[in-house]
Amino acid sequence: MSVLLEKNLQDIRNHLLEMCRLVVEMVRSAVTAFEKRDPELAEKVIAQDMRVDALDVAIDRLCLETIALKHPVASDLRFVVSTLDMIRDLERLGDQAVNIAERVPRLLALPHVFTCPVDLSEMARKALRMLEEVINAFVGRDAQKAREIKSWDDEVDRYKKLVIEKIVDCMEKNPQTTRIGVEYIVVAQNLERVADLATNIAEEIVYIVEGKVVKHEKVLPEKTEEKEKPYLFDLLERHARLVIECTERLPLALEAYFKGDKERLEEISRDIIDIEREADRLKQNIRGHLPYGIITPVDKFELFLYLKEQDAVADAAEDILKWLTFKQVAVPEVLSSKILKLLEENVKTAEFLGPLIEKSRLYIERGDEASRQDAKEIVREIRRREHENDLFSTEIKREVFALDTDFSRVYFLLQLLEYIGEISGRSENAADLMRAMIAKA
Repeated sequence: MSVLLEKNLQDIRNHLLEMCRLVVEMVRSAVTAFEKRDPELAEKVIAQDMRVDALDVAIDRLCLETIALKHPVASDLRFVVSTLDMIRDLERLGDQAVNIAERVPRLLALPHVFTCPVDLSEMARKALRMLEEVINAFVGRDAQKAREIKSWDDEVDRYKKLVIEKIVDCMEKNPQTTRIGVEYIVVAQNLERVADLATNIAEEIVYIVEGKVVKHEKVLPEKTEEKEKPYLFDLLERHARLVIECTERLPLALEAYFKGDKERLEEISRDIIDIEREADRLKQNIRGHLPYGIITPVDKFELFLYLKEQDAVADAAEDILKWLTFKQVAVPEVLSSKILKLLEENVKTAEFLGPLIEKSRLYIERGDEASRQDAKEIVREIRRREHENDLFSTEIKREVFALDTDFSRVYFLLQLLEYIGEISGRSENAADLMRAMIAKA
């Protein structure tokens, strides 16, 4: 191993450990702030999120530079690639901590005390233990411990189900506890998500140490060497279909939001999140089964980047859903129609990813020049649509600024437009990467 590669790997480890320690502290403090109704501690947790985001960006850049310039192989490559996924999980863990902390001032502002016989402390302790132990397993490269932690997730899921059932039952009997009960349900959901993300990290540890993908191992059938390239593109197509399925449900969710139909919004959100998780699992399998010796390290790097951008389209869908849960705002019908139209146009842009992969595969597999030209034309169409969507978004932003309303509503709508724009923006990034790959094939 070169000295420069070792230095890069050590820098990644150091930053990653700092991010791990910070996230564990945030989750632990958020739980304490919630249990003790401590607004100062809650505010400290929220402030720490900026540092987590900064570490996320720094580590992401280091990893990509290491793959592109130092060409790590074997366990070093597994470590770097897994780190790209781990930092996303850690960043989301920071978000869960912030979500829990934000409940504290909300609870203090409510007039009633929560009288329902519900205790989240046991669930919180279990989720925290999973997070703390998985970080210890990462430091000690303990794959066996990681497997054990992975098995704990079902217990946290059972806690969540039991807690929510008790809260709902109590709210039905005591309507005055509804607002407080909702805050408790949000905390329970965030604690369950902490356990899910700890499980994701445990699976990454097994992959780093043993080179084995333990997430849905039976998804992938046996492969033969001569069909490796087409097989990978089959998987990319399956992943694209899941990503597109996520985005195609978004207009229904946004329409339900504008109508104030929370029940319908929650129903659609659950469907989208389930599909996004399936796409995430398939992404892990694709990454874990990249062929050795058929695609060069640079090609692998490009494939990693493409998959990352395509997966980010589904992440954008999840970000939109998450943002819609933060605040219910009244939007004039003319403006809401335009925002819905913008979302639909962004979704249509993402739908071109499927045909793009199909045409690219035909060219790489058969050397079909017509397919290559078709792929390039699809890339141009995605770029054109992204540009038009950006112009349309700018037009809507001007109308948002012209609203005679409070700043929080303006900010909410502007950020929603940014998240919507990520769909076609990430689609364009993926398309450009695919074009670069077929240019070298």
